[in-house]
Amino acid sequence: MRILITAGGTREYIDPVRFISNASSGKMGYALARKALKAGHKVTLISAPTSQKPPGEAKLVNVETAAQMFEAVKKHFSRCDCLIMAAAVADYTPARPAGTKIKKTGKSMTIKLKPTTDILKWAGKNKKKDQFVVGFALEDNNVRERAEKKLKEKKLNMIVANTCAAIGAEKSTVQIKMPGREWLELSKASKAVIAGKIVSLAGSIYKPAR
Repeated sequence: MRILITAGGTREYIDPVRFISNASSGKMGYALARKALKAGHKVTLISAPTSQKPPGEAKLVNVETAAQMFEAVKKHFSRCDCLIMAAAVADYTPARPAGTKIKKTGKSMTIKLKPTTDILKWAGKNKKKDQFVVGFALEDNNVRERAEKKLKEKKLNMIVANTCAAIGAEKSTVQIKMPGREWLELSKASKAVIAGKIVSLAGSIYKPAR
């Protein structure tokens, strides 16, 4: 397969030097890229800033913001067989980022935020008939219920659910769901093991139309 993978946490700039972000390490996305390459797939890795070292065999596309990630996904989506959205894309971005550094005044400041594009929803609803789309759901409660709702609403082929404890961790527990199948749980597994299972499942289920 030609697999498109997103990784890392986006940065939403308030001014040229300050930004809103999250604690995503990028480990999951990069583990997915390595496992996909090892399985013989071609990989395009769209990465937000991270300290992870990209595998040399992957085509790397560096981005920073949610808007840039969306543009990169749109550009490469039609040429992929499988999209795995492992990136932690910001849900909100500053509505009016300052063009120059905001000076300290000692007064309170309010930053107005606007929603970013839901890339996973866009991909799920715009996919070709034979594309396989995988999403992640990070939830702090009602994990399965919320993840399954996301699976259905965004028309995904697979959802990988985990909790906030997975952020930056070497091992975590994930639950995987596909339409018409039972939940599959991987308990306290390494990112490499989880990535291998996701790639293996996608490869076994994906059926190209051509």
